[in-house]
Parts: sequence; C-alpha cells; structure tokens
Amino acid sequence: MAGKGVEQLYKNYGILADAGESISDHKEAFEGILAAAKGSNGEKQLVSGFVTKFSCHFPDLADNAMDTLLDLVEEDEAVIRHNAIKCLPGLCKGDDPSQCTKVADVLTQLLVSEDSTDIALVKSAMATVLQIDVQKSLVGIFDQIMGDDDSVREKAMDYVNVSLMDMRHKLFIPHEENEKFLVELIRKATSDVTGEEFEKFIEVLGKLHHLSRSVDGIQQIIDIITEQAELQGDFQPDTLENVDRFITCFRLALKFCKKGGSSYPFIHYVSLQMLPVLSSVPSEQEQHSVLQLLAEGSLYLLEQDTSDCLPFIYAFLIEHMPLAPEDGVTDTPKLQFSVVECVLFAFHQLVRRNPEFFTATENSERLKEFRVRLQYFARGCQTYHGQLFAALKGKTALELKDEQNKVRQIALKTTANISSLVKDFFHNPPSYKTVVQLSWGAKKVDVPLQAGSKRSTEVPTSGAGPSKRKPSPIRFDVKVDSLGSGIGRKQTREIYHPPRDQFSKKVSNGNFPDFETSRGGGGGGGGGGRRGGGGGGG
Repeated sequence: MAGKGVEQLYKNYGILADAGESISDHKEAFEGILAAAKGSNGEKQLVSGFVTKFSCHFPDLADNAMDTLLDLVEEDEAVIRHNAIKCLPGLCKGDDPSQCTKVADVLTQLLVSEDSTDIALVKSAMATVLQIDVQKSLVGIFDQIMGDDDSVREKAMDYVNVSLMDMRHKLFIPHEENEKFLVELIRKATSDVTGEEFEKFIEVLGKLHHLSRSVDGIQQIIDIITEQAELQGDFQPDTLENVDRFITCFRLALKFCKKGGSSYPFIHYVSLQMLPVLSSVPSEQEQHSVLQLLAEGSLYLLEQDTSDCLPFIYAFLIEHMPLAPEDGVTDTPKLQFSVVECVLFAFHQLVRRNPEFFTATENSERLKEFRVRLQYFARGCQTYHGQLFAALKGKTALELKDEQNKVRQIALKTTANISSLVKDFFHNPPSYKTVVQLSWGAKKVDVPLQAGSKRSTEVPTSGAGPSKRKPSPIRFDVKVDSLGSGIGRKQTREIYHPPRDQFSKKVSNGNFPDFETSRGGGGGGGGGGRRGGGGGGG
C-alpha cells in the first residue's frame, strides 16, 4: 500500500485514524506513510506529522520512524525540513523512554545549522523534549558533548550554558533530582575538556539553584574544580600547562570560596608543592599569579589545620626579606615589594590561626630573626613609599589616569600594605589585628556560613588614588623617617634609598606590577596570569 502519491498517503492516514483500538493491526498503513517520505515534496510535507501521530502504536517500527524523520530534517527544501524538526518531539510520546535520548541527540546535532529558523525550531523542539523527560534528554545532549565532533560539542555546551539554564525554573528548581543528575553528567564530562570548556561547565554549576545556595553544594563545585587542578603528586614547574591549569582552577575556585567554600586544597598545594620550586616556573607572570592567588585564597580558609603550610610560606618569605648588608658592603639586596606583599599577607592570615608558630618557647629565636628581617625591609619600603607619595602629590584626576601614575598608585598601596602588616609582628606577642585590601583590588567577601565555620576578618575597601594620610612610621631600635625624605636622624647604618623617579611601567592582570628595588634600579616586571591548559579567572 506504499508510495502512490498524496491521495494514497491520505488514505493510509484515514485507515489509522478510524481504526480505534485495533490500530496496531494496520501495520501496512503505517509502513505506507513511512514510505511516502521518499515521494514528492507534497508527500514529504505531510509525512512528518503523520508519522509522529501514529508512531507510538507501532513500537517495533520506532527505529524506522526515527530514520524517516532524520531523512526529512536533512532535506534542502526549508518547509519540509522545518516541519520535520517541529515534529521530532512527537516520537517521544510512546512508552519507550530511550526515544527522548535519541531525539535530543539528533536535535543537538542540528544546532550546528547556519539557518536561524532551523536553530529557533531546534531549540523549541528541544524544550518540548526536555519537558517530557529531563534526564533522558540530558543524556542525549551530553552524548554529543562527549563525542568527537568539535563543532557539535561547542554548540551543545553553549546550549547547556544558555538555553538550558534559561529553563532551570521549570526543569531543575522544582525537581532537585534533575539538578543532581545534571551535576553528575558534568562531572563525567569534565574528565576530558579544554580550559575554556571547563570554565563553561563551572559557570553552569554556578547557576544551579540548589547546588549554589548551600555551603555543601558550593564545596561540591570546589571539589570538581580541585579534581581538574590535579593536586595529587609533585608539582612539575617546567611545564607552563601545569601552572596554567592550576591558576585557572584556583581562580574559578575562589569565586565559590567567596560564597562559603574553603580554599584549603589550593593553599596547601601552593605552600607545600609550589613555593619551594616556584622560581623554576619559566614565566615570571605565572609566578606572580600564583602568589596573588595564595594571598587571596588565604582569606577563605575555614576550620582546616594550616599549621603544615606555615613553615613553607615562612621559608619563602624570609628568602625574599634579606638581612641588612654588613658594614662596608656596597651592594644592597633587591627588595621585591610585590612578592612580599602577597606572601606576607598570606602568612599574616595563617599565622593568626597558629600563633604558637612564634609564641611557643622553642620558637622565640625564630621571631627575633624575623623581626630583624622585617625591620630592614620596612626601611626600604618606607623610603620607596615616600618617593611614590612625592611623585603623585598634586596630580590632577586626569594625570592620575596616566599608566605610569596608575602603577605608582598600586605601588603606593603595596608599600602601605607591607608597612601596616609589619607592625603587627612587633607587638608582644604579635597581634595580627591589621586588615588591608590587597593592592590589586582583591577584597574579602562575607557570606552566611554554617554554624561553627570561621573566616578571617573583613578587609575594608580603599580608593584608587594615593592616600592623603601619610602612614605612621614603623619605629624600632633605629629611628627612620616615615617617608625617607632626608629628614633622618643619625643611624648606625645608612638607610637604603632607591633611585628617585624610576618606577616600573609594566602592568598586567589587575594592574599588578612587580616592584623590585635594589641599588641602581627602581622597578621591575609585571605579574598577572594567562589562562591555561586546564582552564584563567581572578
């Protein structure tokens, strides 16, 4: 009874429409409808609707029905193609749940179409299929995401990130089990992704209502990011891909640490694995990015024991806080203010949680040595701060927007932060009460936490321009003028003076300059980070 034109097609339709409960006895009529898909354009325009209307009554021909519509969605004639796309969800009305998976899979592949009408119809059809069975449809979408066709994969991920999330109020918020199912699919898919793809997936997780509004859910997202960061085993500094992956993952994790999660896995890894070999990382920008993230991440530690991190952070810190040169030595050590700001800030955050690091009887000599180093570094810091302050004094708002003056403002904040933090270590015992905003603008964000969870105190904000109030001098056994302006008192050793009017012009990633000061030089390279192989944000 197959293929005799539009008239025969309508006849087959009538047989099935009038059959009532005995419709399954008229298999030949349905096969005739399927065969009409190879007929004229007039037949093809009708076939899609007829197939989906009756396919649920012929489960043994379900694959044939699917193949028929697949042929029609590939037609060059737009009317035929569009009608077939609109009818695809009709195949999901039967008792076979796998049909939703197959239809969603097909619709996902059609997302690569360059026809805007096709795309609109595909998304409309996908919305219908998702509302029939969310989980089966998601399997079809993710089959393509985990497939080999990069163009389909990209379109499918964009669909999940935008269109699917636009439907979350219908599909996920009222049905938490669907959200959990999506999370597991994403977790599996992240086993083989590029950095950009991973960021898209994390963005999706951040949009999920139930997951992103509880501390446990936030920590689950951080755990997924931690898995991607590959924090097990020794850090290999000679491959930038490893560093880039870590930086990207840490930046992503910080977004969720600010919502109640813990940064401990990353802080622990930086401290024990990265700091001892950080100088071996080929890129100075990446080195600075790691240190910035260490500082920012130290704000989001909960109740984990961080005592094992302190010796490593302390060792790195004193390596960059030299002792004063002996009498008669003409070469003065290089002072890396940007490095010290990051590490001193992180150390300040952690040691307040472990005060016995300095106050225990067996550690008294450690505190004495540290204070000697702090004292020398603070002198150079105050001198440089004074020169920066003088260079910016009287500048107009327009002049302050100049790139060099922007760098000077950051440097001013850097030196002011160091000076403020240093003072805490000269109380007996050290107090750790000072709060500062990091010079590149990162600041603490407070959120409601579970009972018993603890965080560092809030870091206040500050303006972008130079401070109008000069910082009070750090006074120890040697009197030092707070701005290094030459109004000094008699000293046993000459205070370090960096050269005037020489400031770094290099800025990257959040306007974070690398201010290195030594005899004969006033500035150094910048430090941000680029996005890497495992993933970029901060």
